[in-house]
Amino acid sequence: MRLARIAPAAAAAAAALACSPASTAASFVPNAAATFARPMPAAALGANVLDGKDIEGEFTPINNMVLVKKAGTIDTTEGGIILTGKQKISKSEGLIVSAGPGRTNLETGFQSPMPISAGEKVMFGKYDGTEVTYNGEKHTLIRDDDVLVKFPSDESDLDAAEVLWDAVLVRVPQIEEEKSASGILFAKTSTKQKKSSVGEVVKVGPGRYAFNGELMEMDVSPGDMIKYRDFAAQEVEIRDEEFAVVRMTDILAKF
Repeated sequence: MRLARIAPAAAAAAAALACSPASTAASFVPNAAATFARPMPAAALGANVLDGKDIEGEFTPINNMVLVKKAGTIDTTEGGIILTGKQKISKSEGLIVSAGPGRTNLETGFQSPMPISAGEKVMFGKYDGTEVTYNGEKHTLIRDDDVLVKFPSDESDLDAAEVLWDAVLVRVPQIEEEKSASGILFAKTSTKQKKSSVGEVVKVGPGRYAFNGELMEMDVSPGDMIKYRDFAAQEVEIRDEEFAVVRMTDILAKF
């Protein structure tokens, strides 16, 4: 009889032990392991994100397209005025992230070699390209023809500047401030003035390839003075000096 009474007591003690704090803590171990096993965000795993969406593999330009990481915006003027919102100036320049293999002529199959490569700095037209957000940063997709000037690094030095294909870099004459009859100076922006279409050639591109793959030579050289079509030039600024980029087909004469 005494042994029969001891057995129920031992069973009760074992049940109490199972509900003890130590046993309860142990029961949470599988849940803790599950917490650490949660999937990591795609960005943390090295995946690429394009316009807020995860993509597989690298975002790679094709043909003669170029992916450019844009330079930061200008939010303070030289006089110290802070610009906000839409007043901020977005610079049309940046570093090349990647580039396509080059344009292929659909009739002959000749592929023009790409004249730019990753790591170089480029300036391009204000309204050129398609903007994308890649891995959280602003980029622009442009064509090689959209590049106005390129530099081998992030430094914008005139000596290192190069133009592509049949482009020509021209030094633009400075327009002096005008005076009224009473001697009051008019700022350049306060009077409508026609841009000069005459300038000195500073840099010349290598030329453009014909459909058969032959490189067509340029007809102008650095130091030449040229006259080009009105409104044909695109303006660039290098080291606070104004220049214009024109195509060979827009040059009318040289002297």
